[in-house]
Amino acid sequence: MKNFSMKQSFSCAKIEFIKWVCDARMIILAVMLIFIYNFAVEPLLKNSQLMNEPLNILEPFIAVANSSAILLIIPLVFLTLIADYPKIDTNTVFYIIRIGRINWLVGQILKLIFMALSFLAVIFLGTVIPMLSRGFWYNGWSNVTLKFAQQFPEQSGNFGVQLLPENLYNQLDVFSAAVQSYLFIFAYLIILGLLLLSFSLIKQKTFGFVMAGAIISLGTALCSIKSSLMWITPMANSVIWLHYTKYFRQPVMPIYFSVLYLCIFILVLLVFCFVAIKKFNYDNVMEIAM
Repeated sequence: MKNFSMKQSFSCAKIEFIKWVCDARMIILAVMLIFIYNFAVEPLLKNSQLMNEPLNILEPFIAVANSSAILLIIPLVFLTLIADYPKIDTNTVFYIIRIGRINWLVGQILKLIFMALSFLAVIFLGTVIPMLSRGFWYNGWSNVTLKFAQQFPEQSGNFGVQLLPENLYNQLDVFSAAVQSYLFIFAYLIILGLLLLSFSLIKQKTFGFVMAGAIISLGTALCSIKSSLMWITPMANSVIWLHYTKYFRQPVMPIYFSVLYLCIFILVLLVFCFVAIKKFNYDNVMEIAM
């Protein structure tokens, strides 16, 4: 067995990440950004213009990261973009033999981290950049978020108002909400990617893809009806506002529970991957790509 080399693992991750970025499927990401702008950024901007008050630059991103509808789209788009992850064919097998199983596996994990971070970074920039000339940077919620419904009670059901519920702005400051939202969704995406990697290593890639899709669908369904069973899914544990009530400090579900849940889920999948790679059989390798 080859000795572990972080340099070789990083090189493997870098090469494959660049290939992924240059894939024609990235056009889907551009389409998603247009949808996000129309669905989340524009309604907030309309409320801002109506009230003649600026938004916090981070508020559209926080709205996107806490919208049940968009949180169905984001993981589905990510899953589509990484559908062939990990890409294994006959040439890949020779590459695995050359650099070693563990080096290759660590390279795939690093690639997944790069993909998830860059995917979320694009979403973050796509929501923040339109606000640079129309918003402010401060660790506090805008008057648009805090007082719009009071000033315009006839529009209290306005979609822009619903994007940032009381569960967020009554419980967290802006910076905490933005950071927690980013990290929790990142963990959610990592779980989806590790599912694909895990099942690929036991030559059940199609089942892994179906399993990831089922987890997204189940999480969305349970969150939409606010079932207590939603806390068994990564989605509920990655949506910050679901953890809090509108007004009281007592949480619906402690944040530390979700941190433990997501970390343990990721750790179990990582352990499975490291065990599976040692038993990886190069025979009939094309079964993995199915």
